Amino acid sequence: MSLLFRYLSKEYLKTLLFFLILFLFFFLVIDFFEKLSSFLKTEKTFSFFLEYLFWKVPVSLYQVYPYALALSSLLSLFFLSRSRELLALISLGITRKELYKKYLFLLFLFSFIGGLVLNYFLPFSFYKAVYIWETKIEGKRAEHLIFGNTLFFEGENFFLVATPLEPKGEYLADFTLVLLKEGVPERLISAKRALYKGDNLWEFEEAILQDVREDYKPHLYKTLSEKLPIKPKTFVTVEKSAKFASFKELRQRLSFLRKVGKPQTEVLAEILNRFSYLFAGFILGIVPLWLYLREYTPANFGFTFLKALTVFLLLSALFLSLQTMLYKSFAISFFLFILFYLFHLFFLKLALFR
Repeated sequence: MSLLFRYLSKEYLKTLLFFLILFLFFFLVIDFFEKLSSFLKTEKTFSFFLEYLFWKVPVSLYQVYPYALALSSLLSLFFLSRSRELLALISLGITRKELYKKYLFLLFLFSFIGGLVLNYFLPFSFYKAVYIWETKIEGKRAEHLIFGNTLFFEGENFFLVATPLEPKGEYLADFTLVLLKEGVPERLISAKRALYKGDNLWEFEEAILQDVREDYKPHLYKTLSEKLPIKPKTFVTVEKSAKFASFKELRQRLSFLRKVGKPQTEVLAEILNRFSYLFAGFILGIVPLWLYLREYTPANFGFTFLKALTVFLLLSALFLSLQTMLYKSFAISFFLFILFYLFHLFFLKLALFR
């Protein structure tokens, strides 16, 4: 590792950490005052509120990280210009293209590694934050237990044991349901698979039905449809949108939607967003960094910074718009998303090899 790279890395990291702390403080202050009045009504210990805020940190960090990466690289160059260190580096014979390459490498490294880490921790952090708020603070009863991958649920008039095959509880394996009447088992249903069709209707594969009126004599069915007094949301303590699901849960959800023939747009859009997130900070920094280094002079670096910052803000707004559009019109937005990335990669090729 060259002395130049170590120096630029140090300056970049200082700027990045400063802005990440600033952004996180801003988000936490907003969340604090937004939730404070609701928390005070519960009269719970303040440590629960601090625990909730702690788990919201990774969620907030996930939202700002790519933009903070690209913006910090630009600001790092601006601070070097203001102290005339950038002028000194150029005077020593270090080319602008070499500086550009160093910053791009830093952006790519932090974007990819940070993206992997945040993609991994986001679903868990979101779940913990919502779970703490709904169960410890609001006092909602968590009536189920997850042991391994198996769900054990006790309802008002039933017991359920099953293995969820997708995160919303609409597709279950190794399904066993005991319906109670005055505390006594009235019906028992066991099945290899259980699929929720909507409006309390469940469809079972390889099912066994037993009824107290027939002295629990087993009846075997290859397929069975039954209306039952349970819905998936009954035993899902914390509902996750696709945005906060893990990759495993997204795969399960996608498999379920394909099986039942439901639209897969939300899940496909989220998978694409998760993948693009790994490179978002790098992509957003390509053009602004090139513009700043190309037009930098000691006399007009402030104006050059404003131009590069404007380009960064426009690209960020476009990127956010494309992310949002993916969930509404996947096919068109996917095409535009690919064009957005290809444009920046083509621009990078011209900037480095012309």
